[in-house]
Amino acid sequence: MSKTTKKTAFILMIIILTSKVTGFLRDIVLGQIFGAGNVTDAYLTALNIPVVLFDGISASLGTTFIPMYFSIKDKMGQEEVNKFTSNILNIITGLSIIFIIIGLIFTPYIVKIFAMGFKGEVLDLTISYSKILLFSMIFIAANGLISSFLIASGDAYISGLVTIPFNIFAILAIFLGSMTNSYMMVYGTLFAYIAQLVFQIPFLKKKGYKHKFIIDLKDENIKKILYLIVPVFLGSYVNQINTVVNRTLASTLESGTITALNYANKLNMFAVGILVISLSTVLYPVLSKLASENKFKAFKYNLSKSLNIIIITMVPVMVITMVLSTPIIKMLFEKGSFDSRATYLTSTALFYYSIGIVAYGLRDILSKAFYSLQDTKTPVRNASISVIVNVILSIVLVKYMQIGGLALAGSLSAVIATLLMLVSLRKKIGKLGLKSTIITFVKVVISSLIMGYVIHISYGYIMQIGINIIDETRELIAVSCAVSTMIGMLVYTALTVVFNIKEAKELIDLSKNKAIALIRR
Repeated sequence: MSKTTKKTAFILMIIILTSKVTGFLRDIVLGQIFGAGNVTDAYLTALNIPVVLFDGISASLGTTFIPMYFSIKDKMGQEEVNKFTSNILNIITGLSIIFIIIGLIFTPYIVKIFAMGFKGEVLDLTISYSKILLFSMIFIAANGLISSFLIASGDAYISGLVTIPFNIFAILAIFLGSMTNSYMMVYGTLFAYIAQLVFQIPFLKKKGYKHKFIIDLKDENIKKILYLIVPVFLGSYVNQINTVVNRTLASTLESGTITALNYANKLNMFAVGILVISLSTVLYPVLSKLASENKFKAFKYNLSKSLNIIIITMVPVMVITMVLSTPIIKMLFEKGSFDSRATYLTSTALFYYSIGIVAYGLRDILSKAFYSLQDTKTPVRNASISVIVNVILSIVLVKYMQIGGLALAGSLSAVIATLLMLVSLRKKIGKLGLKSTIITFVKVVISSLIMGYVIHISYGYIMQIGINIIDETRELIAVSCAVSTMIGMLVYTALTVVFNIKEAKELIDLSKNKAIALIRR
């Protein structure tokens, strides 16, 4: 990867970190104010319904729009790009309105699909909340397309910044709901989606976009993107089945299980979102360009480097999360209505979710590799197999492990999906040079296990000293987690140097240079 690509990815990583922090603050505030019970289960389920129903369209558009953008701009210019974008935006807005009308008519039945175990008060709350949040589908679709337009226009940073206004308004909505009633929280969340869209409009205008009120289903570009989008669209919904299955099975367990799963999954995806999204956002155009020019040697090199970076960063994160799963949840959430039982449920789910964290990262990068090769079918086929495995494992494991079984099933299905994609990609473009990746993986696993042991010992020792001086407080847990993690990371960094892991050295040098530049400013 070029220095420019690395620099862009690094800056985007910082932006996404800020976005994720505000997102976690939102979850922490929700957990501490409303706990893990009927209100949060109903709210999170209602929030998830429009995402599952319409986020597939948004995600598939984001994947297929960027190559189309470049193709149309090169051949016909910016004016035709604006016309094409307007046409798509108007079409998906119309579709979202149809979805909303259908959703409002069949809300009770839709809720039952997403949470078949809900009854009584929690069912009534979920139906009421859902009727409000269904309107967010309009903004989910528009936000996804506009973000893709801005990325294609060279403004990759907005894709990371865009969730910040949403999180801020959502936090304000939660506080408002605590002071009045929970419905104000739901209305405030809908307003947060609107704020997310409004935030992007000035950037859109700066890129020369002028909206046109046209709907032309016969346009050749629309036909072409529909051809490309269908497999990705189906793939997005295939992946959503995992979420629906988990939440449906979780609704049959004790109250608060859905909330615990939600918090654990978001924590698990925190690091994935920071690194993988930033890396894949800047890598996707690079791989697309190399594939179009038939430069497969460079394609494989960039892909291999990216996979190694994911391994170097995600494996230690996986180990840290597994070792400190309970302290992390205690530190972040255990306060107010979020009691020790909620901590147990969430930390259990977090432990088993973290097993798949490396696979989640690798899978996202490999998907982008297929899409850059204009192969949208293989990821869908592999994802479908993964979903079948997840459903079977979820049904089996939930009987024996309860919430832990649901999380473990998701992790194992992600691992299987990643392995299938590696095999498929090798068949498509030949050897990927995975020998160096496997060697790096072994070195990183050894380093991470040693790091995990150091963190475990350090945390216990620091906590023991602290408890002898003061009671076990959230502040003490936070300090113990931070100090033990820093000690562990120093050990891990030293071991990567000893093992001579090239990409680790590059990351260390990049971070060092950025730190020096900031100090000089």
